[in-house]
Amino acid sequence: MDTSTNIATFIDNIPLFLDLSPDQRRKISAISTLIEIDPGDVPIQEGGPLDLLYIILEGEIKVEVFVPTIGQVITSKLSTHDMIGWSAMTPIVRQRTGTTTALTHCWLIGLNGKLLRSLCEEDHDIGFIIYQRISNVAARSFLTTRIQLMDLLTHQPSHSIENK
Repeated sequence: MDTSTNIATFIDNIPLFLDLSPDQRRKISAISTLIEIDPGDVPIQEGGPLDLLYIILEGEIKVEVFVPTIGQVITSKLSTHDMIGWSAMTPIVRQRTGTTTALTHCWLIGLNGKLLRSLCEEDHDIGFIIYQRISNVAARSFLTTRIQLMDLLTHQPSHSIENK
């Protein structure tokens, strides 16, 4: 990855932001940071604080949730232009709901969740587009997690409701 590239150039090429005006993308760039992580690094820890929302620029990251009596369960693997940490944009949720771990060397854009929420409140056009995208990501996340957990239950008869 060419790290000499201006962060605004990365923002301009992320599909999540394509419907925003150049000025709106500049505002997003101002609250963004380029982050490099190595395989095994954990940018988000389940139960951790809601600080950053991340967009993956390069690399692959797995998402896991803790299931009592079973342990960590992988719910998805994400890569280029996928979003992790969307719960930073949901102020009702006060902690992270899953853990993410880099599977490869990764480059991420980290957006300050508090500042992005404020930006969405100040500019409702930005807010509409960002929250529309986040709702799609959240829905996909819930669906894939549900499928994974249902699969777990069908292969773990001792954990079924009928056996309790």
